[in-house]
Amino acid sequence: MLAVLRGVMPARLDVMMLGVAGMAVGGVRVMRRLLVIAGLVMLGGFAMMLCCMLMVLGRLVVMLHALMFAHVSLPV
Repeated sequence: MLAVLRGVMPARLDVMMLGVAGMAVGGVRVMRRLLVIAGLVMLGGFAMMLCCMLMVLGRLVVMLHALMFAHVSLPV
């Protein structure tokens, strides 16, 4: 089993290196654009998460404020 793995792994590495060496310059630009798009999507997700967290914190403040008013205005 180990001999088979040792024979397969370098063969796959050679094929991968040949594929990378044969990559055109235009392909590198396409890859860079895809990475930029992925980064923008991640930033958009982060902005959405931050917005939702601020909404939750704002609602928590309103709830605590209402709770304090209800506690103060209760007749003793």
